[in-house]
Amino acid sequence: MGSNFKKITAILILCISVFSLSAWASPENDRVYQLESLGWLKSSDNIDDIFSEFLDQEYAHYFDSQSRFVVRKISSMKDVFEKSKLPYSTLIQSTDVLKKIAQKFKVESLIRTRVYKEAETYRFVLEWIYAPRGDVLASHEFRFVDPGKENGLRGSELPTAIQNALDQLISKLPFIAQVTGVEGDMITVNLGRNQNIQKRQILTIYTLQSLKRHPVLNTIEEWRWQAVGRAQVEQVEDSLCFAKVMETEPGLNVIRYQKIREILPAPPEPAKAAETKIDKDVPRIGWLAGNVAVGSYSRQSGDGAGAGRGGSGFSEGLELEGLVWVNSRWLGEFSLSGTLFKYNPIDLSTNLATGNNYGGNTSQLRLAAGYALFPAKTIFDTIAWVHFGYRSTSYTLGSVTTDITGPSSFSSLFVGIGGEMPYRDVFTFQMGLDIGLLRSAKNTFPVFGDPTSSSDLMFEFGGFYRLTDRLNARLMFKINSESMDFSSGASVSQKILSVAPSILYYF
Repeated sequence: MGSNFKKITAILILCISVFSLSAWASPENDRVYQLESLGWLKSSDNIDDIFSEFLDQEYAHYFDSQSRFVVRKISSMKDVFEKSKLPYSTLIQSTDVLKKIAQKFKVESLIRTRVYKEAETYRFVLEWIYAPRGDVLASHEFRFVDPGKENGLRGSELPTAIQNALDQLISKLPFIAQVTGVEGDMITVNLGRNQNIQKRQILTIYTLQSLKRHPVLNTIEEWRWQAVGRAQVEQVEDSLCFAKVMETEPGLNVIRYQKIREILPAPPEPAKAAETKIDKDVPRIGWLAGNVAVGSYSRQSGDGAGAGRGGSGFSEGLELEGLVWVNSRWLGEFSLSGTLFKYNPIDLSTNLATGNNYGGNTSQLRLAAGYALFPAKTIFDTIAWVHFGYRSTSYTLGSVTTDITGPSSFSSLFVGIGGEMPYRDVFTFQMGLDIGLLRSAKNTFPVFGDPTSSSDLMFEFGGFYRLTDRLNARLMFKINSESMDFSSGASVSQKILSVAPSILYYF
């Protein structure tokens, strides 16, 4: 009776120890089992080490094309093995040796490969090891028929078999990816376009509660998970994606290092009829803007006989402009503006003020057509276009011979570029550039004759903030610059720099 009792007790103790429970706080489990860094050990085999270099090259090729794991090269391990007389195949089974390798190369995961020659076939055993503890997280085995010397390894099916084996090995890991960042209800996950992640897919988020480790085989017998929530992918890049948390379990929050265990298909798109009902009031055609512009007017002129005047003054004006989409490629632009300015001339030769002050005004009409470099689905999309059109600018200023002032006008057929780039659906950056090609200029007074050359340039940049779908607040910086030169040496140039706050109305 006593002998039987001892046997039963021994069996119970063994069962309890074989399936011992590792119980830490779940956030600590998530942090410990990141599996971000990866290396692989030189393979061991019973056939004179003929596969080690080949496998090293195949593993490097496989992991070069992925972004989930950070690969660290495992180089010389003489200092790890130098005090041991055990064979290599035995050493790489040692938990202590694996821990030393993890510390030396700062690597979490190791791939351990063993190759056995069995008759006319080779048996490959691949194991994914959690190096700091020596745990086997996943394993995969396949057989390969000896191709013979004529074909060689490269000419055989072995490269494909190894790639498939690595796919299978990774698929057996307890999780697919992990949360690498959290900001509000948005999370970052270390899966991206390289892993075929697509927008609107659903990610299931879990936390690792506990695990059962086999104390003899160093294998994880059971992973115990707790569901945390779900998130939907909104933006995908090559090696990561951004997802919005849709729901969480009561009392739980999504935090860094939690695990992604499933990728669910994107839910079906809403019915078109429902979309039409919801979006019927969304602007689709274009926008109108009323601007109030303040800045400075500057002018420089010379009569070609040695007299020159220059100077500047305050300017203020109003402008009405708009943009209309004809279709997803073509658009139209227009603007009409009027500006009042002051001009205080100085003698350019003495740099002294002449003592005269002038008031003037300018008006400008601009019409243009643009062609989008890529089609826009909505008027709020990122878009860039090339445009061409007509612009006419007139300056009215008192006619005074001594200060070389008087009316002038410019017109041109221009080409240019423009574009709008939204940022997080709230801010939009805008830019436009016009360069006059076929130009016409006239200086009414003083009469210098017909210009031999002229220039006509406009540049603007700025941004606007979306208040509603129909109203945006905008701030633009604008430069209008025109000049003309004459055969007598006379010249006239004028420029208006302005800051223009405005309200845009979308329709």
